[in-house]
Amino acid sequence: MKKLVVILMLVIVAVSPATLFAASDYSALVSVYNQRSDLQAAFDSVTHRAVPKTAAGFLLDLEDWARQYGWQEHEELKFFGPGLYNAVANRVDLREIEDQIGSEAYIVMDKSTGKILTVKRENLQWPIASLTKLITADVVLEEGVMLNASHEVRNYDNVGGARLWVSDKDTFSVNDLFYATLVASANNAANALSRTTQLPKEEFLSQMNQRASDLNLIKTKFVDPTGIEVGNVSTPREFARLARRIFLRKEIQRYTTTAQREIYVQNRGTSKLMKNTNWMLYKSQYDDLYVTGSKTGFLYESGWNLVTTIRPSEIDKDRELLIVLFGAKSRSGSFEDTKRLANWAWDVYEWVK
Repeated sequence: MKKLVVILMLVIVAVSPATLFAASDYSALVSVYNQRSDLQAAFDSVTHRAVPKTAAGFLLDLEDWARQYGWQEHEELKFFGPGLYNAVANRVDLREIEDQIGSEAYIVMDKSTGKILTVKRENLQWPIASLTKLITADVVLEEGVMLNASHEVRNYDNVGGARLWVSDKDTFSVNDLFYATLVASANNAANALSRTTQLPKEEFLSQMNQRASDLNLIKTKFVDPTGIEVGNVSTPREFARLARRIFLRKEIQRYTTTAQREIYVQNRGTSKLMKNTNWMLYKSQYDDLYVTGSKTGFLYESGWNLVTTIRPSEIDKDRELLIVLFGAKSRSGSFEDTKRLANWAWDVYEWVK
């Protein structure tokens, strides 16, 4: 699989406000599909998802093919290629990295173009733990809940794991519940945050799963808003597509890159200090990295998971990476593996406009 990545340089791109195509662009893609028997064999005629055990390889769907190959082969598909001002990562060094990484599975992607730079077991379905909270936050933001509204945390929001240590009916602003959910990864805060939408739990979960369905992610499932359940699963390949879309939100970038935050318990007039679960935001050994988005996750069944968008420096936007990593052996190991993967990518690729 690693050799395929080097040779084929596959692309994965999320459907998002920044990458939405016009109906005419998709019509052009369907027209090409209808003319080519090889594409018809590789991608389902209705869903356009990749057909397993065909030449589709680990492309996710027809759009994925268009963004990797089609834009180079067909002039009418040029929209699916890199933007005019995107720097493109080109391999300049054949050194590999897999034997230095202890995590069970990972994917490294060029964030701006979606080009995959390396993978390990990228199709492994895995419990994603608190990475789930990114989708919970995304659904709440999409529902348009007012950030300055007040909301209670209830005893029944406690499901184990990390939590806000509060009493039943303690009240916070929705904005502070976002910080508690995405900075401190508090499970009861995530449950309370999901309830701010006033959607029944089943409908909220349906909205979460619709996010995956909309992106043709067939191995990604959500069963609760916190990530405490092992039934919240994805693959590095699929979660990279989902995370890339979610990290386009400025609010998500702000919440997930806050090193620490005091949140206010409104009914008591007291504050609680939240510290980010991602050490890369404040420990000195990561000062040479600039994190633009992140979320950690842990379950005994999953080990340590991490998704992050990261640059060599604040101003170096061209070389921003998206890294999804599952099953590190320790919390520190997840950050060290991510740092090794990022530095490797910046060493063996050069970005050319």
